[in-house]
Parts: sequence; C-alpha cells; structure tokens
Amino acid sequence: MRVERAYRGLPLWLARDYLIELGGESESNDGVRGENWRVTLCEGEPIAIGALRIGQIQIIFEGDDATLARVVSAFEKKALRAGG
Repeated sequence: MRVERAYRGLPLWLARDYLIELGGESESNDGVRGENWRVTLCEGEPIAIGALRIGQIQIIFEGDDATLARVVSAFEKKALRAGG
C-alpha cells in the first residue's frame, strides 16, 4: 500500500522526528524505515499568501495495509498543530 500526503507548516526535520518517535529509524535525510513500513520525505515549494510564505512537505508512506493504517493515523495526530 502507498499513501501520499502533503503537510503545510510542518518542518521536514520535525516530521522525521515524529516518525522516529513512532518506531522508525532514519535511513537518510529523506527516509525513515520502521517494521513493515517506509516513509520518504520531500520538501515542496512554499505556498505564498501575499508576503507570507508557508513551507510545505510531501510524505510518501509505504507498507502493508494494517501497519500503514496505524502509522499514518499516529503520525497525523502528532502533525496536527493548533494555531495560536
């Protein structure tokens, strides 16, 4: 199974830290691997809203269905950030 998601306002380094907290090991700057799953991280073009620029990352989750359901759900809970 393969799941692709885009996240705005979440730095790549923090996404990698979250994935490591979920049991993954860093393979490189753009890859994290866990048991039965692998994630590729890519920085995207920032979104411009007037003078404001918001960073964007692309994350590709790969693995078996049951494992990815758990990993993606747990990651999205960590990635949910309240504005202030």
